[in-house]
Amino acid sequence: MDFIFIIDQMPRLLPGLMLTIELSLLGFLIATIIGVPLGILRAYKIPFFLSWVIDFYVFVVRGTPILVQIYAAYFLLPIFGIKISPFWIGIVALSFNSAGYQIEIARAAILSMDDGQYEGAFALGLAKSYTLFFIILPQAVIRMLPPMANEMSNLIKASSVLSVITVFELHKAANAIISDSFKFLEMLFAQAVLYVAFVVAMTQLSIYLEKK
Repeated sequence: MDFIFIIDQMPRLLPGLMLTIELSLLGFLIATIIGVPLGILRAYKIPFFLSWVIDFYVFVVRGTPILVQIYAAYFLLPIFGIKISPFWIGIVALSFNSAGYQIEIARAAILSMDDGQYEGAFALGLAKSYTLFFIILPQAVIRMLPPMANEMSNLIKASSVLSVITVFELHKAANAIISDSFKFLEMLFAQAVLYVAFVVAMTQLSIYLEKK
């Protein structure tokens, strides 16, 4: 293992790492904006058609590989006249994927709340909207944090697949170095260290927020 070579190649790897972080955070944020409200809706009684649409969306996300979803975004968006860069196609694909899982995370967190809290709020004459936003949701958010951290970790790793549509993230940057130097083992090790460091940082942040 040539550790000196790994250190020398860090200036080429770090831009890829920064792009991976940007892709993951943006994808996760957009997915949260979409997924959490839909998950909350799904936890309550809603029209059958809307419930079916949400369930079908979750089924598609969980039933197809992320690679298929990336290719679908890459080839289908231009057909509908949406011409954006591979970077933004990657954001669309990651957001689409993560939102499907976040729907289930939010739904499970809401459904895990004790029915007694709803009954107590009703007895006090509190409105359903007030009960949801000021009593149920703050507690549900705490319960969402561990699975959300796990979903963020999954998204970080999934971002490596975006190399297939020429997004120059960490995995793509490492592959370029391998093509130039044939230092396969060193680049695998470097990628593993950087991915693990990012995942550990996100996990520790989640633990900190949960304690707060």
